[in-house]
Amino acid sequence: MALTFLFSYGYYGALMEEKIKQVNGIDITYRIKPRKYDNRHLIVIFSGFGLERLFTYDFSNALNDVPATIVWIKDDFYSCCSYYLCKKLDFSVEYAIEKFINDLLQELNLTKVQCTLAGFSKGGSAALYFGAKYNYKNIVSTVPQFNIGSYIKNDWPEVARHMLGRVTSKNVLYLDTLLSDIISEDREYEKNIYLLTSPYDSQYITEIKPHLSKFMKYNNFNLFYAESLLIGEHNQVTSYHVPLILGVLNSIAQGAIPKYGYCELKGDPKVGVDNVTISPVALLKRIPLKGTVIYPEGIAVLEGIPCPEYSDIDTKIVFNNGCSEFSFPLAKAHRSILSRTLYNGGYVNYDKGWFCTERYQGLEINSLPAGRYTVFLEISCGGHTKIASLKVESRLSNKSIISNDKIKIYSADDCVYLDVLDS
Repeated sequence: MALTFLFSYGYYGALMEEKIKQVNGIDITYRIKPRKYDNRHLIVIFSGFGLERLFTYDFSNALNDVPATIVWIKDDFYSCCSYYLCKKLDFSVEYAIEKFINDLLQELNLTKVQCTLAGFSKGGSAALYFGAKYNYKNIVSTVPQFNIGSYIKNDWPEVARHMLGRVTSKNVLYLDTLLSDIISEDREYEKNIYLLTSPYDSQYITEIKPHLSKFMKYNNFNLFYAESLLIGEHNQVTSYHVPLILGVLNSIAQGAIPKYGYCELKGDPKVGVDNVTISPVALLKRIPLKGTVIYPEGIAVLEGIPCPEYSDIDTKIVFNNGCSEFSFPLAKAHRSILSRTLYNGGYVNYDKGWFCTERYQGLEINSLPAGRYTVFLEISCGGHTKIASLKVESRLSNKSIISNDKIKIYSADDCVYLDVLDS
């Protein structure tokens, strides 16, 4: 039926809303962005696990300027992730997704040559699987898992039960060999495959290295081997190389198929900065409020002073009303992305530079007398202690941040203020 996917190029915002299409009795949740101009290419995005929840749409904002039609398929099947494959080893999900993509290609009057499957981590496994099994010509995959069964058994037990039913050694092994077997059996070598990996990814030794030789048969296999001090964890490989991934997708979408071969992507090996200023960075990123309990989170570091361990840094939040100060200790959380976010001329490990409350349970401030308080952070790290006024990002400057009938939090004149209101 024509216009099954509800294209209406004048309503871009509506098209990016979640939609549901039933295929073979299975609900497929997706978002879709129409093409720009006269582009004739479809990009299908398979997503990884979310940082704070199972389900996510990877690259949902980064691809706005890519001219192709783009569809994001949500890996939410029967309220759990499935690697876009199966529930209790019933692969009806896989078959429905393949039909969903084919239906969209037919509606757009495109072929599999004019289609790119792209995915990241879990999504990278799906892109390789569907690309090899169903002969899609263009595949972009970053840090995929091959040993899917073992990975979900160890790291995502809920997903393991969902996909396998019974989490037995036999079933785990079946999923462990599934992707490897599909690629080994593929005899369609005219594919453009772009695989991004890194030796700094903890999964590289088990998930990638043993399988690299399987790709050498493809006529245009491209391996990006990323080495950077700013890649410390699995989920940083993709985010660090967003410009490269966008370049590949843009080129393919416009018919200019890149051929890179083997590329080593090396970052600056310099550790530390030339001029250690020890300037405090005190940036509020979020502060939910419930009654008189606040839940502040953000960045607290001393520039140039590393804090790779929890014991390296201590942070307190200080409320000053001009006459008195009230100080409360804060907890720390691991955020390896901070070393890249705060990079300034050399690598400094700021892994534990994220402040929060103990176990994210909030900070009760009903002991503060009514009045207006300027909010500060006291940061101790590497033998230095600095006090700095808490700041917000420019988009929140001189604005109300959050309030209720007891507390008002806002920013003004490059500071954060907290008003305790009279009962």
